[in-house]
Amino acid sequence: MRVLFVATPLIGHAFPMMALALHLQSTGNDVLLATGGDAATALRTELAVESVAPAVNLARSSVRAYLVHPHAALRSLSGMADARAGARLFARINRPMSAALIALARRYRPDLVIHEPFAASGAIAAAAVGAPTVLHNIALDRGEDITCETLKVLGAKVPGSVAVLSVAPPSLVTVPGWPMRYVPYSLPAPDSVDWLRIRPTRPRILVTRSTMLGDGPDAMLTSLIRAAPQVDAEFVVVRPNRPLERAHRLPDNVRTVGWTVLSDVLPYCTGMLNHGGAGSIYAALAAGIPQIATPAPGDRGWNATLVASSRTGLAIPAKRITHQHLTTLITDPTLAANAQLIAAEIAAMPAPATVATRLAGLVGH
Repeated sequence: MRVLFVATPLIGHAFPMMALALHLQSTGNDVLLATGGDAATALRTELAVESVAPAVNLARSSVRAYLVHPHAALRSLSGMADARAGARLFARINRPMSAALIALARRYRPDLVIHEPFAASGAIAAAAVGAPTVLHNIALDRGEDITCETLKVLGAKVPGSVAVLSVAPPSLVTVPGWPMRYVPYSLPAPDSVDWLRIRPTRPRILVTRSTMLGDGPDAMLTSLIRAAPQVDAEFVVVRPNRPLERAHRLPDNVRTVGWTVLSDVLPYCTGMLNHGGAGSIYAALAAGIPQIATPAPGDRGWNATLVASSRTGLAIPAKRITHQHLTTLITDPTLAANAQLIAAEIAAMPAPATVATRLAGLVGH
């Protein structure tokens, strides 16, 4: 079976599909990933990759898209995963991808096309060669909505997906589709972080930033440095920004590391502080530890709201994080217990291997 995976040229959009892609490859299927930018560069050693799009500066693309559509900009700034607002931005990314993807699909002749919600051009390419499509949700919102709205903006009419995969734990949020366990994926860490796999003598809080943020000022890190000395915990900042790296002196309980495999080190942490991105949210949920998620544009306000409403953590704006919030994160037994319940729910969801067997039955129908 030839399977074409399609992701926008963003690491955070390609990585969530890797568990299924690598399983299909390991069981003898011909798997090809079509993406671009950093995602293509990072994954070439894992499976066959075709670059169909240049690297994306999401901040610059957002400005260009929303200057023309100010109402969409306001909806995006709310952070509540507004599909129409997201479509305005991601249509700009998908439009130049479509021609390259159609050419690739005609050459590769896939039996099945699996695309993430923001890569609506995957559905366009599949329609061009008559291949069935599967929508692979990667976050905590309805991916069908963003795909549908993006196709509208692109003026494309294509057949609907033959299946939708949902990685969202049902007790957290309902996202219709075939349930599939979220399996965190990351490239091997280049730096040695063996000490992060040893249980610390006091609580450890892992701090992660967006893979799409630059090295400039970061309100979350600023709040952390201000509050850390008043918290009885060890803080480990993954991929710090330049100001933090160049700081002459950090609080005694703050350390920094480079690229780190979150799923390897989070089991040794008491809590997590993150930017509200779906990948980080899922990593903490799968590890069964409470988290502080900072609401922000796109879907990050929605993600943080789900964390707070499920009482698996707190939703605190980056500039308002205090030592009291950080102390609550590591001392509130309710947050820890609820995080463990969600982790058990995720572990009980069907594995990618189980879903792969179902997908094989779609080919030819």
